[in-house]
Amino acid sequence: MAGPASAGPASWRPLRGTRHGLGVKDLAGLTGLHDNTVRFHLDQLVADGLVDKQPGVTDRPGRPPLTYVARQEPDEARDNYALIARVLGNALAGSTGDAAQVARESGRAWGRAEGGRTQDWDTALDRLVAVQQAESFSPELVEDADGTALRVHHCPFLALSREDRTLPCSVHLGLIEGALGDAGVVDRLEPFVTPSLCVAHLAPADGA
Repeated sequence: MAGPASAGPASWRPLRGTRHGLGVKDLAGLTGLHDNTVRFHLDQLVADGLVDKQPGVTDRPGRPPLTYVARQEPDEARDNYALIARVLGNALAGSTGDAAQVARESGRAWGRAEGGRTQDWDTALDRLVAVQQAESFSPELVEDADGTALRVHHCPFLALSREDRTLPCSVHLGLIEGALGDAGVVDRLEPFVTPSLCVAHLAPADGA
């Protein structure tokens, strides 16, 4: 495992595709490096914005260990869609229909197309995470007092959301609903709990 300047994203491939991230000891075991060496490179990756660190999950008392989650590689081409998204969003907001509902339905169709159809809750969650990762949302699934929560650490619609959250958040809500399909529902979506975090509270559908 090496710093991004020398080895690039391949050096932190073990982090990619993990729902809850990996700890230092997990990464040391996978890479064959000493724990301190792993920590050194992880600090570099965090500083470069390639990896996020967050509290892990533990069944032992005391402070949980840190885990590390890889961010999606930036896709510079997507930045070129910002202008057309803004133009279309303004047109939709100025229409006579329910713009938020249209945006939500569009998100659902997108999510269904990307996530497929399943009635199995665990499969639906895996597909939801995969869809969110593919679209650079940096998702994290956690169990909290309310049940299952999808913590979104990066919003690809951030620039648009600064102007008006209604349409971007409606699209995101619909995307989550569509990816879950018949297996689950979104109890509520809390946009921008912090400047870089949105939280969707999820629940399995009856019989899922």
